Amino acid sequence: MDNKNHRTPAEVAAEASVEHTGKGVLNQVKGNIKEAWGTLTDNPKTKLEGKMDRLKGRAQETLGRLEGKEARLESGGDLDDTDRR
Repeated sequence: MDNKNHRTPAEVAAEASVEHTGKGVLNQVKGNIKEAWGTLTDNPKTKLEGKMDRLKGRAQETLGRLEGKEARLESGGDLDDTDRR
C-alpha cells in the first residue's frame, strides 16, 4: 500500500507548514522587488501590487508557522519558547 494514503494529521500539517512558509517567503521577496520597481519607475500601481504581495506573503508565512505548531502538538511534542508568541 502507498504510505501517502495513511499519513497522520501531524505529517499533513507539517507538509502544509513547509509549503506555506516557502510560498510566503517567495511572495514577500516578489513584493519587495515589485515595490522597489514601482518606486524606481514612479508607478503607484506596481508599488501597491508589491505591498499586497508582501502582505500576502506575511500571512502565508504566519499560516505556515501555525501549521508547524499544530504538527508538533499533534505528534505529541511540546511547544518550545519560540512557539509561545
